[in-house]
Formats: sequence, C-alpha cells, structure tokens
Amino acid sequence: MIRDEVIEEADLIRYSGEIPEVAYWNSIYYLTEEADGPGLSLSASEERLLKKAVVERYLTIIARDLNVENIGQSLYRGVTRAATNWRRLKNFVRKEGFSLEAVRLQVLERLRLFLIEVSEKALRIDVREAELRSFVEELFFPPKVLLFGLRILYRED
Repeated sequence: MIRDEVIEEADLIRYSGEIPEVAYWNSIYYLTEEADGPGLSLSASEERLLKKAVVERYLTIIARDLNVENIGQSLYRGVTRAATNWRRLKNFVRKEGFSLEAVRLQVLERLRLFLIEVSEKALRIDVREAELRSFVEELFFPPKVLLFGLRILYRED
C-alpha cells in the first residue's frame, strides 16, 4: 500500500519545475529526513511511484517543447531544450531501471509529429541543424529519411 503522503509528493513532482530530479530528491528528504516531515521509511513501491513521477514530468516537459501550438509562447523552450531533457530523462531511466525503449518511443513519436507539423505549416523553429540532427540520431531515427524534404529554416551558427 502506498501512503497518502507519498502520493501527494508524487503529484508535486509531476507538476514540478524544469528538473524533476530536484523535486524527487526534495520529496525523498521531506518524507524521510526533514524534521517537519512524516519520517517515513519508504517501501520499494513508494520509491518507484516517486521515480515514475519524475519520468512522467520529463515526458510532459518534452511534449510541451515539441508542441507547435506552444511556439512563440512564454512557456515554450524549444527543440534544443527538449533534446536536453531527453538526455536527462534517458540517464534517469537507465539509472533507475525503467524501460528506455518505452520512453524513447514516446519521445520519438512526439518529435516525428512535431517535425511533420512544422514542415506542413512551413514554420521557423529556433534550432541549429546540427542540434536537430543530433537529437534525431539519439532517438535512432535514420536522419536522412526524417529530414529529407522538410522545409525547416535553421538559424545561422
């Protein structure tokens, strides 16, 4: 059974800032060590729930930055930031024993749909071609197939 305090902390992680691992460690500290905290000894399933919230938060952040509707809004951080968060997520998932393949496929599909929509709408995105290619290659797309025919205007290096 997962205790209410842990569920509440998982929810806080899911809506935390830009680096969910910081919120995770803050939650661990609060739940287990902080003087005003509940002083819990977390079960494996409770720790797993908190870690899963980190993965979910990273996926939310990446989805935000690979959403054409967000381009030009203050919340939008861009493709470069999505790639950075992918790397952070990838490291966290590997370290914590989650399925990298399941997460990779979600990010891959999000990026694919984003690039298709950017191309169809002839939008300008603020990313260097080399940065985009690197992101694509990290997700194991065949880059030439993905990038062929896209009308993306890159900023100059």
